[in-house]
Amino acid sequence: MRVNGDPYPLTLGLNLPALLRALNIDPARVAVAVNDDFYPGARIPDRALHEGDVVEIVRILGGG
Repeated sequence: MRVNGDPYPLTLGLNLPALLRALNIDPARVAVAVNDDFYPGARIPDRALHEGDVVEIVRILGGG
């Protein structure tokens, strides 16, 4: 599994919310892509992660 381009150890039962917790990332402040699926901040599902998954986490910045 890769997270933002870097190898990440996959543990049994790891899902997307658990990954964000492990990385100390607030789900409300990011958007996440897993392979070809995109999830905006507040709608990150309880999706299981698997060997070979590519996860990209993008921080949402406010501005004007």
